[in-house]
Amino acid sequence: MKGFKYIIPLIAFWLLPYVAFAQGFGELRGGKGPTHITSQRLEADHKNNLITYVGNVVARHEKFVLYSDRLLLFLDKKGGEIEKTVAQGNVRMEQGKRRATCQEATYLHRERKVIMQGNPVVREGNNWVRGWRIIYYIDEQKSVAEGKGEERVTVTIIPGEERK
Repeated sequence: MKGFKYIIPLIAFWLLPYVAFAQGFGELRGGKGPTHITSQRLEADHKNNLITYVGNVVARHEKFVLYSDRLLLFLDKKGGEIEKTVAQGNVRMEQGKRRATCQEATYLHRERKVIMQGNPVVREGNNWVRGWRIIYYIDEQKSVAEGKGEERVTVTIIPGEERK
């Protein structure tokens, strides 16, 4: 029971990076303030409603930063709204002291959910959560960390670490 008092701070710690991630990706479709994206190359496939940023991609919005090897924006059939955003390869998301890493992060705009796969790890200070896949449901403020086969969900909590 002694460790139970750390569950609520852990859940709050765990949710914050996903909220930031979702807000960051959500801002790509017209939220408050500008989003700046830089990359080595930009490919616009108008026929397939796909915009691809390739090579050292950096997407910045206010205090949220996303780094990846590739960033894909899947547009609706009219080409006006983003349906899905996918960051691939060496994905790193940062907001303040919070960090999340994985190999692929997908934000589904209509469903308002973020899916991290490929060794996803979320950190704040020395606290961290790792799983095979981590899903965050934005509107429900609900997270699910999943293991697969021998790969189990792992959590490390350092008691007494200052949270700001």
